[in-house]
Amino acid sequence: MSKPFTCPHCGSHDYAIVLTGCKVQGATIEESFSWDPLTSEYASSGPIITDSESVDNEAGEAVCSNCEKDVSDAVSAYEASLGPEVAEA
Repeated sequence: MSKPFTCPHCGSHDYAIVLTGCKVQGATIEESFSWDPLTSEYASSGPIITDSESVDNEAGEAVCSNCEKDVSDAVSAYEASLGPEVAEA
């Protein structure tokens, strides 16, 4: 088993990929709602694309889930270190 990605700024292993300028076709979108007893309203973290036929985007970056810094280069290096068969899976 390979080692997890590690943020070079804070040491966290979690990150998100943020794509901008997306054109999505044939998508399945999920949005969850949770009851907030403090506001007496439902709250949503926003829609999530769970499946799609295609996604075209203008740009993208990897962002650390903990410190929110750009870790695009570090994620690319991590994926390259895994080898082509693992990085493309």
